[in-house]
Amino acid sequence: MADSLRQLDAGISWTSVQAAADSRPGWTRCSDLLAEPDRLRAWQQETADAYGGDAVDEGRLTGQGLVLDWYLAAVTLPAVGVFHLDRRVLDVAPERVLFRLVTAGAPVVATAVESTRWTGLVDDPAAGEQGAAVVDDVGDLAALLYETTVGHAERLVTAYSTTTRIGSHGLWGAVTDALDVAFLSGGWVSGDMARAAADARLVLGDGRSPLVGGSTLHQIDDARGRRHWTRRRWSCCFLYRSPGVRECVTCPRVDDDERRRQASGW
Repeated sequence: MADSLRQLDAGISWTSVQAAADSRPGWTRCSDLLAEPDRLRAWQQETADAYGGDAVDEGRLTGQGLVLDWYLAAVTLPAVGVFHLDRRVLDVAPERVLFRLVTAGAPVVATAVESTRWTGLVDDPAAGEQGAAVVDDVGDLAALLYETTVGHAERLVTAYSTTTRIGSHGLWGAVTDALDVAFLSGGWVSGDMARAAADARLVLGDGRSPLVGGSTLHQIDDARGRRHWTRRRWSCCFLYRSPGVRECVTCPRVDDDERRRQASGW
């Protein structure tokens, strides 16, 4: 699994993933974080202070939306990335995942997945290793990825719902988005975006409960006639409420014409 995580880590620049926490400060285990919602509230408030917001709530909703996205991205990126790249599924229960947070009001800078167990296909070259299990086909593996990531998300939603006014649909919309974005990131790493989109459809289906919808990965032509892979969010991060920030290209508030215009700058 360390090899799979190193391959994923080599292809991304905005965070890092690894097989174990190191000696650097700032690590916290997800199960500990979820057991203390006040720590989530503190992270949200630090983020609200860092990003600001409208006069209605002093950025609190923005802080809540961003922290939710950051947490989910840190879990789904290694889980989905390893599935897409190597057809393996990690154990990403909250007890197995650690985050490294070093700056107040900022995203996770590193994720460690201390997974002693993993599942692959019967022809995986490491299938005989200790802690490995196998399934017969990629559909079974996709179902297991869904089960493990949604299982972690259920525990997050239970804890997070006590800290925010974002409702159940918004919380599960964020989970749906995080999984879909992780496939987009996996496609960037592998260089095979079409296969990443197919993987996303395989795992998300048409919106298996409690997810709110299926994958929205698709290609668009920008205003200059170039093609890009993008998606439309099911949820909102509320960053647009911060001073000087506009809705991004994936925002559900953005129409297709504005999406093409923004994509022209890529």
